[in-house]
Amino acid sequence: MNQQKIVQTVAVMAAGFVATRVLSLVWKRVFGHKPPGTVDDEQDSSLREIVLFAAVSGAIAALARAGATKAAVRFTDKSLAESRD
Repeated sequence: MNQQKIVQTVAVMAAGFVATRVLSLVWKRVFGHKPPGTVDDEQDSSLREIVLFAAVSGAIAALARAGATKAAVRFTDKSLAESRD
C-alpha cells in the first residue's frame, strides 16, 4: 500500500467521524432528540425523520469523503514533490 492510499484512508475516516459527530449535534439541537437509528434509540422516530436523516447523512458522508480524498491527494502530491526536490 502506498503513502497516498494510507493518507486518503485516514483522511476519509477522520472526515466521516467528524461529519457524524457534527450531524448528531445539529440534529439534536434542531429536533430536540438524538438522531434516529442510534444504539440507545428509545424514541419512536417518524418515517419522515428516518428518511430525512438517511438523506442528509448520506449527502454529508459523500461530501466529507470527496473533500477528504481531494485534500489527501493534494497533501501527498505536495509532499512527494517536495521530497523529490
